[in-house]
Amino acid sequence: MPDMVDTMYSVRIPAWHHKDTVLAEYPGSWAEAREAAGIGWDVVTEEPKYLDGIDTDGFPIYVMDKEYRRVYRSDTRRTLGYTSDTYAVIDHEAMGAIIEAVLAQTNVKYETAGSLDGGKAVWCLAKLDEPIHLPGDDDTLTYPYLAITNRHDGSGSCTLRTTAVRIVCMNTWRAAEMEGERTGATFSFRHTKNWQTRVDEARDAVTGARREIAQYVELATELLGYTVTAQQRELFVKAFIPSPPEAMISNRVVTNIETARNAVRAILESKTTANIAHTAYGLVQAAGEYNEHVRRFRTWESHLNRSLLQPDEGKRRALTLVRELVKAG
Repeated sequence: MPDMVDTMYSVRIPAWHHKDTVLAEYPGSWAEAREAAGIGWDVVTEEPKYLDGIDTDGFPIYVMDKEYRRVYRSDTRRTLGYTSDTYAVIDHEAMGAIIEAVLAQTNVKYETAGSLDGGKAVWCLAKLDEPIHLPGDDDTLTYPYLAITNRHDGSGSCTLRTTAVRIVCMNTWRAAEMEGERTGATFSFRHTKNWQTRVDEARDAVTGARREIAQYVELATELLGYTVTAQQRELFVKAFIPSPPEAMISNRVVTNIETARNAVRAILESKTTANIAHTAYGLVQAAGEYNEHVRRFRTWESHLNRSLLQPDEGKRRALTLVRELVKAG
């Protein structure tokens, strides 16, 4: 898929497509960020008109269509889309105001911002500077950004989400959307007249998402505190990939089960879990990696659905098994 970038900026780290203006420092305000991103223009609506015949002098007769609105750019008057008469603009100035209100601060670090597809979609990405390190784990659990994505063509809402995705193009925009759907860390403002009344709700939603992350860190830290033996690891692998009832066992089934178990064992012996494989947390992480990246799937869509769009049932079951192992000693 093409990047679809019109204009944008990024701070210090260039985008892969190199269409961005790379800034050495963060913009001092949202107004500065807008200019750097090339979205100093705004969105305007008007009643569209259509030709309704010719008058007696041969001049065209135009009629305003009051049921719809034409949405267009203030700088070029380019049409971005057509919407119903209930559509209300959430303009570019408002996007910065929403971010500042939700974060309850004005000194926001705007990491990237820009325009896609001729201005039909715009975004800004604020850096939260909230990396979370788990003891003994080289990986960093982060939702380091607060993103606001805004569609002007009538195909979607203005959406606020916490995300680990650094938005720099249409692909990363959509990746952030899918991540938000999976985690639930998303809040949408519909383009209606009362959207301003929902800022408090958005703040609560983002606060809730950050609270859930903190709860996850608390759980992960607890699991990292439990050491598991090689024997317990093997018990976990066999319980996580169980054998079916004897009546259903065939040579092929036995082979498939052992192949699956070997895949989990390989993950526990790999570099990705080297520092945590001896802990209860390592077992849960290995189960998640197996479910998302190793387990066979019939179609690309089923893999996407399991790994991105649905809660990870494998990790939930792994957590239950780990707790039972730890309890049993």
